[in-house]
Amino acid sequence: MSSSLFPTFDHDHKLCSQNLMTYAEGHCKHLGLRFTHLRRDVLSEVAASHKAVGAYQILDRFASQGKKLAPISVYRSLDFLLDAGLIHRLESTNSYFACQRNFEKDSPCCSFEPLVFLICENCETIGEIDGQTLGPLIEQFVDQSGFAPKRSQLEIKGVCSLCQASGHQELEKTC
Repeated sequence: MSSSLFPTFDHDHKLCSQNLMTYAEGHCKHLGLRFTHLRRDVLSEVAASHKAVGAYQILDRFASQGKKLAPISVYRSLDFLLDAGLIHRLESTNSYFACQRNFEKDSPCCSFEPLVFLICENCETIGEIDGQTLGPLIEQFVDQSGFAPKRSQLEIKGVCSLCQASGHQELEKTC
C-alpha cells in the first residue's frame, strides 16, 4: 500500500494481500494462535479490497466458490481475527475490514486507541488514523460520566482526497 492514508486506485492490491497473509501467519504463530484454513480464507475475503465487508457477503462469496458454510463458522473466524488484531469492525454497518497497518510489509498491527476510521462514501475505501491525541480528551469526558469503556473508535464519513481529486465525489446532500 502507498504511504498515503488511502491507497491509489491503481495500487498493487495483490501485494497488499500477500503482505497481510504473511504478517497474519507470523503474528498468529508468535502469539501461539491457530491460523486455520477457514480463518485464513475468511481473512482473505475480508482483505480482498480496502472496503468493509459483511459476514453474509463473505458467505455469499464462499457459496459462489462452491463452499457451503454455516454463518456461525464465519462469525467465529471474524471474532478470532478481531481478537488477533488482524481486522477491524465498523460498528455502524456491522462490517469488517483488514487493519491497514498489516497490509504494509513488516509493520505492527494497530495497538493505538482510540481508533479513527475515515470512510469514503463514494469509493467505500476506509482510511485508518491514530487517534491517540484524542485519548486524553475522551478519557476526561468518560471519567466525568462514570462510564467504563471497553474500547474506543470513531467513524467519520465523507469523501476521500482521491475521489475529490478525480471528480468522483457525490453531490452534497441537503436536508
